[in-house]
Amino acid sequence: MSVPRKLCILVDTREQLPYWNCNRTTLLVGDYTTKRLHKRFHIERKSLQDLYGTLIQGNTRFKRELFRAAYHQITICLYIEGTREDFINKRFPKGNERKFSTDGLDKLIKTFERVYYLQFHWHRNRAHSRREVEKRLQMEEKRLSSLKTTKNT
Repeated sequence: MSVPRKLCILVDTREQLPYWNCNRTTLLVGDYTTKRLHKRFHIERKSLQDLYGTLIQGNTRFKRELFRAAYHQITICLYIEGTREDFINKRFPKGNERKFSTDGLDKLIKTFERVYYLQFHWHRNRAHSRREVEKRLQMEEKRLSSLKTTKNT
């Protein structure tokens, strides 16, 4: 698990399965950001099983995190280690034991997208999600650089 050379990625100390074991710090929200994007743009990583728990059982705590991000003007995106179809059809460990209906899960995702302006980014698996997190952080740093360049001209 090598760390991207050009990015100084910050990983939340509470992240239980980090993509990178470096630059551990306590983030106000989310699991990943970079030194340059800190308190501007953060990424929250979720496995399918973790997402289910967050949206169903940890709903209140998660909403508080979203409000905290909004209050501090931090953009937060969710990067999911699985597909939307697998999540809705509960194809994850112990998913068959979960009581929430597939229709209910679909509506819940749509509600979080609409009400909280939350972006869900679905990926095939953990490795794919890790690559996409790295790409997104690079893209956001480039965007930040171009905004600063535009302001200075």
